[in-house]
Amino acid sequence: MYRKSSIRPLMMGLFLLFALSGCAVAIGALGTVGSGVAGGAEYFASTPVAETVSYDYDRVKKALLVTLCKMVIDVEKVKKIEHGEKIFATADDLEVVIKLKKITSKVTRIEIKAGEGIVKRDEATATEIVRRTTRTAAKLVT
Repeated sequence: MYRKSSIRPLMMGLFLLFALSGCAVAIGALGTVGSGVAGGAEYFASTPVAETVSYDYDRVKKALLVTLCKMVIDVEKVKKIEHGEKIFATADDLEVVIKLKKITSKVTRIEIKAGEGIVKRDEATATEIVRRTTRTAAKLVT
């Protein structure tokens, strides 16, 4: 599902190129770029768009699936987790990971991470999925 990043070999190659050419200033800048990439990857991995909604788990899951269908985001895989499910979906180059967790019989938590690869995060799309899912859950007839 996730593409492995080949940033480490690239960074090592650039480091060796600059080190062998005697460019000390470029080596310092290269370290800054590397730490920025690592920071971005950590930010993507640790900061989902999340919301707790006052609807039961089944209602939120139905609303989420309707939302993904309307947004033309394809569900690739569903994995059971404690008190819920982890849903993996894609749209073109966008990867979406959604966690649905049952908090109580009437409260469900939605967490969404969206992005291209591991570094390029798309908070706007994740926020829109949460917003539309909540709106759809409110309109569902049970």
